[in-house]
Amino acid sequence: MKCKHKKLIPLFILLGIGAAFLFGWVVQLLWNATITPVFSTNPISYWQGIMILILFKILFGSNYKVHKEHKKSIHHKPEFIHKYFKDENENDLNSDTC
Repeated sequence: MKCKHKKLIPLFILLGIGAAFLFGWVVQLLWNATITPVFSTNPISYWQGIMILILFKILFGSNYKVHKEHKKSIHHKPEFIHKYFKDENENDLNSDTC
């Protein structure tokens, strides 16, 4: 069973490289279709599209540790809200008035 998974690793690597080239082409097409007419600039080449993709990944990519810590802080908020606002919600549900 493990041998089958090892045979798929080169396939996934090739698919990843192919996806990166495809995303670079998409960035080039979208950039040339939107930015070039709006700002009257020269169209970019395919490799410039790849470089823009890499630049955006560096600038806007998240660090896993920061993202993980952010998730932890989000999970504590509902407990805080539930703890301090529990009585108000129960009173609203248990009241018989219209």
